[in-house]
Formats: sequence, C-alpha cells, structure tokens
Amino acid sequence: MSNPPGMVPERVMVFIDAMNLYESLKALNVNTNIDFHKLSCKLSCLHRRLIRVHVYTGIYDQTREPDKYAAQMRFFNQVQRMPFVTLKTRPLIFRRGGYIQKGVDTLIATDMVSMAFLNHYDLSILVSGDGDLAPAVDAVKAAGKQIIAAMFNRSRSNAVASSADQEIRLDAGFFVDCY
Repeated sequence: MSNPPGMVPERVMVFIDAMNLYESLKALNVNTNIDFHKLSCKLSCLHRRLIRVHVYTGIYDQTREPDKYAAQMRFFNQVQRMPFVTLKTRPLIFRRGGYIQKGVDTLIATDMVSMAFLNHYDLSILVSGDGDLAPAVDAVKAAGKQIIAAMFNRSRSNAVASSADQEIRLDAGFFVDCY
C-alpha cells in the first residue's frame, strides 16, 4: 500500500522491552534470537518510514555473573549490528536470590514521551505488555502522537491496551520471518 501523492509517510519509532519479549517467546517455546529490525519493519508496515528501533534490557554484573555477562555481550554485539537499532541497558539488581530489572521501564517511558514531545516520530509502537508503561502511553497521545501496543496474551496489560490507539496481538506465528 502506498501513500497518496504528496503525502509523507508516517515516521515510526519502535520501543522494545527485550526482557518482556524474551520471556513471552520463551514461554511459547519460540526461538528468542529475534532480528529487531526485521520485527520492527513488519510491525511498521510498508507504507510507514521506520526511523529507529530502541531496545531496552537489563545487564548482568560482569564480576558477579561472568558467564551470563559474556552471553549477554554476544547478544548485544548482534543487536548493535542490526540497522537502525539502538540498545539501551540498565544494571540488573540481585535481590532475594534472583535478578530484577530496575529503571528499564522508566527509560522506555522517558524516551517514548520525550521523543514524542520533541517531534521525533508520528507513530510509536511499544512492544511490551507491562502495565507500568500505561501512563507513558497516555503521555505520548497527549503529545499528539499515535501509539500501537504489540503484546502477547500472557503478558498483556489491560491498562496499556485500553490506553493505546491500537493493539497488535503477538503470537508464535507472527515471528516466523523475524530472524
């Protein structure tokens, strides 16, 4: 589908919560080695102009978890070679025998909202079902921008779904051509 003559394609930015995506794919026994650029092009559709893909995740402490850190570095190197993809990380925090992400949701929300108000995009696509991001979705709309939420059933937030202009339900079949 092409744009009418004289119409400029919508500028799209994609914001991916990598851990949310990873956990959802893993729960479906689907290959988690996604090409974020291919995924974002598919989500954006052909008649829109993909500006940038922002991928957010936690990062292990190199001294505490050297093997996990090394595996993450291999993954990060793959991501950094993907066109138009920017990787943003925050340290994982060790609590009660496990790791949790701190600051990743805040980083996603801050980037989505600030870039909306700076007019860096017309349409944003949030790949996350994290309900903590619902206020950011509302703020993006307050900036006069459109937002699509792409979520799996298992991690779907009603708050994000009802705040977004549109919802894309993700499932295992959606990713067959995203590697």
